[in-house]
Amino acid sequence: MPFRQQVRRLSTVMASALCLVMLAACAVAGPQRTVLKVVPYPDIPGSFDTMLSIVEQGFEKENPDIDLVLVTASVGDMYELPFLRGLLTNPTDRGGAHIVETDTIMMGDLALEGVIRPQTFTRDDWHPLIVQGTTVKGVRYGVPHWLCGNFLISRDKNITEAQGVKDMYRRIRAAKPQGPGLAGNYAGNSYLVLYYTQSWGQYRPQVSDLLPAIVGPVEPVNARSVAVASDLCIENGKNPCVDGTYYNDFTPIFERTVKGDYAAMQGFSESMWYLMQYGASPAEWYISPLPVGAVNRNVILGDAYIARKDMDPATAAAAEKFYNYMMKDSTYQSIIFSGGQPGQKVPRYLAPARLGIFALPDLKNDIYYQRVFAAMTSQGGTNYPNLFVPDNRDRIYDEVMPYLNGTKQVGPRKGLMQQHMKRMKDMKK
Repeated sequence: MPFRQQVRRLSTVMASALCLVMLAACAVAGPQRTVLKVVPYPDIPGSFDTMLSIVEQGFEKENPDIDLVLVTASVGDMYELPFLRGLLTNPTDRGGAHIVETDTIMMGDLALEGVIRPQTFTRDDWHPLIVQGTTVKGVRYGVPHWLCGNFLISRDKNITEAQGVKDMYRRIRAAKPQGPGLAGNYAGNSYLVLYYTQSWGQYRPQVSDLLPAIVGPVEPVNARSVAVASDLCIENGKNPCVDGTYYNDFTPIFERTVKGDYAAMQGFSESMWYLMQYGASPAEWYISPLPVGAVNRNVILGDAYIARKDMDPATAAAAEKFYNYMMKDSTYQSIIFSGGQPGQKVPRYLAPARLGIFALPDLKNDIYYQRVFAAMTSQGGTNYPNLFVPDNRDRIYDEVMPYLNGTKQVGPRKGLMQQHMKRMKDMKK
């Protein structure tokens, strides 16, 4: 065979082989997956990494055509509008994200700026107040995920039945006449503005819109009521709840409350997880809305998913699938009961935005979870404003803190989980 023919035949064979290799590679790779970048709210009890694994692996198993990329952020950053704005406007390959799970008090301003899209995904068993809390000027911009609120937590049922801040003061002093009685954290602008707003709403139980508490002048009667509660933390002439001691490290609140140094504490539903780290048995504890005003009235906020406005159709469709996965009974169940070591079934005591989740057997048979449900759904409640909080929280802090005899410098909200894990690591050194 002539040399030229041999070369031609060899080239044909090599080309055919290369085509087969490329076809096989294409078959393995499959169609291109849609990338969906999501920033979860970072401050939850228990292992954050375990929660991330549950969400990513479970979602991609059901949706193999979507590459879910979960991006972590600090708690402090999640309470800064420039950071959230950057996530929702920067290109996703340069620090941006498609979906952000944020505190509802931060979302309204972003809606008014036009950087997030209205939401059409819905569930019929969301808490009505969290639906209001994710709605801005008649349009819903959030997909509610978790509920939150400021609660009074105690082993003493009588204390949690207090009606108003003065009644709470009397009941705590009856149970603990001397020394500190109520632990909480008033330092940091994101906390104090919530207590003040709750007090404002509890002095106006017939008013559902609490926005005037945010944009209007500070009312002395409400500031003094918050001070009545904070005075229950005074110990040896000092107030660690106000002077920043507990702002820098929350964990003594949980440890000392379980020990009995305090008759009660202010916290969220998930505070029980932290109390459990110091030996608390959830069934022994009671919970009710925190009375810092004239009546005991629940005021709800929460965590909700918001999405950037400029998503293409494929990404928008992927986002809808993500919402659907996160709202499933099984997803809530997996996240809620993954608060321990691998293989352990330990509740994180997060409160689901879907009230139907409280009826799942594991939650229905948990007496503390049922007490959380009763507190979250108590009559006469309303929601925290979702507008203009970032622009007014420093002003409210500066005007309310003098009533508490505090001078702690304004600081961002700190994460309960981050502080707890730091304390645990320090103790092991």
